This record gives sequence, structure tokens and C-alpha cells, in this order.
Amino acid sequence: MRRKYHPAISAGLLVLLAGTASAFQDVNRDYLPLSEAETVRRFPVRYAGTATSGRPADFGEQTDKPLPEKLDIGPSGAFVKYADDGTVISGKDRRGLDWQVFLGRTASAYPCRVYVADLDRNRLRDAVLVCPTGGNGLAPSRHIFTLTFDAEGRPVPFEADGYFDDGPRGVFDLVDLDGDGRAELIYMNYDDGYWITNLYEVGDARWRRIAGRHGRRAYPLYTRFTNRPNRGPTTPRRGRSPSAPDLSNSVPKRRGLLLSYKWADLNQSEDLALTVSDGRGGEVLCSPVAWYGSFGFVVDSDRGRTVVTAYGNETRVKSLLDEIAGKEIEVALYGQRVGGKCSPEWAWVVR
Repeated sequence: MRRKYHPAISAGLLVLLAGTASAFQDVNRDYLPLSEAETVRRFPVRYAGTATSGRPADFGEQTDKPLPEKLDIGPSGAFVKYADDGTVISGKDRRGLDWQVFLGRTASAYPCRVYVADLDRNRLRDAVLVCPTGGNGLAPSRHIFTLTFDAEGRPVPFEADGYFDDGPRGVFDLVDLDGDGRAELIYMNYDDGYWITNLYEVGDARWRRIAGRHGRRAYPLYTRFTNRPNRGPTTPRRGRSPSAPDLSNSVPKRRGLLLSYKWADLNQSEDLALTVSDGRGGEVLCSPVAWYGSFGFVVDSDRGRTVVTAYGNETRVKSLLDEIAGKEIEVALYGQRVGGKCSPEWAWVVR
């Protein structure tokens, strides 16, 4: 049975708020500890269209339009194709080498709005996909998937699951709070009685989670969960330790050889098990959460770059693991979904 709630959401909260769907749909308005003067600083994006994978685009608005086959992103544009196993975006880097992004069911289960913008101000247009999750109860309602482009013109993936608010006019959660022309992402989670607001900033095609001062505030910010809207920032009480995932793809959390792996049934919310060397003659067990596209591989070679999300691309991912496990190939692991353990969001491989 597929997981229907976010791991950070407690069972008590699910029981308390069962039947009050608006409590999480309006979380940005009800629990976001930023002023309207701050959130009005939206980062400008251009709505390109809605990727439907052949399904009706029903977002409750009549202003959605079909996504064109070619997007104005990267060095020379990119093509969007719908395959049996999901959406594929492809193009060429600055050297004319191919790159491909296999999104699997992340962008095919429901229609996804696609936006174009230069998020990191490096003169290469990037793509932003906002896809409904179909989650029930307090499950995150949207996934944001961005493709930024590095100096070589190759795509760098970033993904976050949350309560994002989007429409043909833009994405509420993409802002420019410090006015430097680069995007920031407001990312909210619930844990241990508090809503946690983190801020991610993009630079040189990579996203990093801000820890400490940024503009007039210090992140993360906390708001106490109450029975009515509460946007007042606070400090968690003694004995409480609310935490949120670190989805940063700027600096690896770990590097090592991929020694072996244990396969899992990703369709049943099981997680892969990767055994990685620790650089000291030991081993570390890593358990990425592969459900619904929140884990994937980036593979670089002399032929270009391939990005593969695990959920919906099980056959392709298993074949890749068979090729690299135990072959003295190093992987760089980015992000940490679960605190206190190796639970990466992305595994980067150079072949």
C-alpha cells in the first residue's frame, strides 16, 4: 500500500486534523511566519504550459494551456516527450553532448505546471515543474522539481515535496527576499508540534538550505501548531526538537564507493539499501526514500549526463545499480531526508 502521509507528520496530528483538509492547503497563509511585504517579493517565472501525459489538465482553472514539445531552457532548448514509463526531458549541453532527464511517475501521475526562469542568474534558463501528489489527509499536496543548468550547460536536479501554491501566474513559494536576482524557495514541514519554515537559495545551479541569518531573519523559523492560524515565530519549548529534511544539493553529505545494494519494491513504499564505503575501511548503510520521486541518480560520462528519478524508473535504476555496485565507482550523496542517518536525496555518479 502506497504511503499516504509524510514521514514527519505525527499520527496524533493526523487524527486531530482528519477531515480538515484546508488546514494544510492553506499552510502558507496560516502558519508562514513571513510578512506580506516579504512574500510579495515573488521570483518572476514564465508559465510555459501544463504537462499532461495525455490526461486532461484539470487544475480548476481555465487558463492552463498545453506544454509545447520544446522548452526554452538550457544552452539550446529541450524537448519534452511522454513515454510509457513517464516524462522525459532531453537536450544538449554546451559541447553538444546529450543530456536526458527521466522523471518517471513524478511528472506523469497528474498534470504538472511547467515554468521557465533563470533561477540562479547565470544566463541559462531553468525549468520549474509543480506536480500534484494526490496525497490524502495532511500529505504534501505538491512536488516542486527544478532543472537548473551548470556552467557546462548540463541539468542539475532538485526536488521538494510540500504544500506549494502555484498557478498560471507563478509560484507563491519562489521568492527573492534579499533582492539579489536569485531565487529562494520557501519550504515548510511539520514535526513535533511545530511548523518549520526553511529557506533554500540557488547559486551556480545548486540549492543550499540556509542556516542562520538571511536578510532580516534567521532560519529555520518555527510556528507553533494551534487550532487556529498562527503566524507568530517562536522558539521550540524545552524538550521539543522539531526537524526537517535537508534537501540541499550544493555539497555532498558523503562520498564513497558503492559496495553493494539491496533492492526494494518501490511501488510498495519500500526503500533501497545502499552500502557505501566510509573512506576508513568501514561501511555505511544508506537508506534513500525512493517513494514518489524523492530519490534519484545523476550519471555523468563522456557521452553526457543522465538524470533518473527512482520512482517510476525502477527497471532503469536497478540496471544502473547492477552496473556500478562493487565496481570501484565512487558516488557522491547529496541531501539528508531523515536526521541522524544516511538518507540521501541524490546519488551522483561519474563513469
